[in-house]
Amino acid sequence: MIPAELLTQAGLILAAALTLVTLSYIFGDHPVFRIVLHLFIGAAAGYAGAIAVQDVILPQLIFPAVELAASGSTSTELLEFGIRLGLSALLLTKLSPRTARFGNPVTAILVGVGAALAIGGALQGTLLPQINASAQTFDLAGFDLALQGGYYGESISIILQGMLALLAMVSTLAYFHFGAEGRGKQAPLRNILVDVLAWAGSIFIAITLATLFSGVLFSGMGALTERLDFLRTIITALVGGG
Repeated sequence: MIPAELLTQAGLILAAALTLVTLSYIFGDHPVFRIVLHLFIGAAAGYAGAIAVQDVILPQLIFPAVELAASGSTSTELLEFGIRLGLSALLLTKLSPRTARFGNPVTAILVGVGAALAIGGALQGTLLPQINASAQTFDLAGFDLALQGGYYGESISIILQGMLALLAMVSTLAYFHFGAEGRGKQAPLRNILVDVLAWAGSIFIAITLATLFSGVLFSGMGALTERLDFLRTIITALVGGG
């Protein structure tokens, strides 16, 4: 039996070697980097497949089939299991181009359910909280408390924050307004107010994208710092052990 400590050290050394090969991409693409990339993609695909088997196929298809075979079942349970089995069989027909059309209804169901969940999640997790947060900036109770306490600067800040949030929301929506009116023989033009709001919306969109990009950049820098610190730790341990 191989000692667990030796396996741990070998795993750390392998991880350090793969990290160095990945970082070597800054000098250009090369075959060794492609091998590591294929390993990463293969590991990610294998992990996703294992999760699908463990969380979907086994509990939703295999285990119910075993329970139905081992014990008595009602007609409702048989019908439910038959629907699952039939939909799964139709989905497997997508593996062959000749029979792929039989799996289109199941694919349509999956896409429809996924789209509904995505829209519902966007409404509950993004749009409605954003509307609520924008409405709270016009909270008159906080404005009155600030006035009563003599905090006039804070009162002005509350008003400015509310106006800025409202301008950002309206102008961003106006940026995606593509309606235009005819001008006789001239090309259709948008309303001047819509154009001004769209211009302001483009500024807010640029600020948002820059913020998101900076967040991604800082996340990448954090991951790079963690990997460099990992390499430093491994090299220090190897040199110290030698």
